Amino acid sequence: MPGVGTGVLLIDFILRPFLKIGMKFPLVLLIMLCLFYGYIAYFALRSSYGQVVD
Repeated sequence: MPGVGTGVLLIDFILRPFLKIGMKFPLVLLIMLCLFYGYIAYFALRSSYGQVVD
């Protein structure tokens, strides 16, 4: 069973390229974060209110 260290290491390997891009182009990082949180919000609202959005 993977532990916390494995999860932190995996997140570090996944997020590091995006953070390097974000340091060079902050607007790109802002757009990617907005898309990511919008995706999460869409599924959270869809699951809590049923099939509101088709």
